[in-house]
Amino acid sequence: MALHPGSLHRGPLSLNRKPNTRADEIIHILDVTPHEIVALKPAGLASELPRDPSADSLVRRLAAQGFSGLRLVHRLDAPSCGLMLVARSAEAAAHYSAEIAARRWHKWYVAQVALRSSEAGQLVGPHKSYLKVEGASARVVRSGGKPSFLDVALATPVPGVPEESHLLVQLHTGRLHQIRVMLAHRGAPLSGDICYGGPSGRAIYLEHTILAARIFGSLEWRVWLAPCHPDRVQWAPALSAEVDAQVSALSASLVQERIQSLNVTAS
Repeated sequence: MALHPGSLHRGPLSLNRKPNTRADEIIHILDVTPHEIVALKPAGLASELPRDPSADSLVRRLAAQGFSGLRLVHRLDAPSCGLMLVARSAEAAAHYSAEIAARRWHKWYVAQVALRSSEAGQLVGPHKSYLKVEGASARVVRSGGKPSFLDVALATPVPGVPEESHLLVQLHTGRLHQIRVMLAHRGAPLSGDICYGGPSGRAIYLEHTILAARIFGSLEWRVWLAPCHPDRVQWAPALSAEVDAQVSALSASLVQERIQSLNVTAS
């Protein structure tokens, strides 16, 4: 298993930042093999626009950087930023799609919500909802929806914005707008997310910060930690420390899992 960390941002950035979505902006790539790319998607950029391939998107920018035959196996909402793994072959896409369906990926996000940390702390723990997609949005329903799971690991105050909090979220399923709609349903909408009742006047901050996956071909685990980037807002020291701790714990557990798997195979 390989760890691919980046440096965590510790300094202040404007909370009213405007995402840089210029068509000529270079996409930062953390890892690349013949079978996949791990890249940082900027906030405000669509993952892919199949109905208009010429429109600006992560896939189009990666193609402009020389990568062809790309296949998305997961997506981030346009307002979100952070880690995305993109397959470079049909075989790799099938592998990663199967891994996601089996819930073997490990995904952690940081979300900025319109709730004080004293109240947001009550959200720490596991959550389950049933989500139903209606057009371009989703909602929580009592029946007829898809089961959706996430854990809130930590709530910290946003530096300089005491009325808002950062939540460290482990996402177990990948439903449309899942984090946004589930947190809003629990009284913690993302700041700026007017689609789900969040206050206006801010840019949405939802970052895919940690990703772990078994690599196509070798089935070795890799863990990626998003490095510093312009869309990351300032974090409280406790959040930075917890992200580092989760990466260390995840890396150790995956090494142990790999050892146990090899022992079973050998026996």
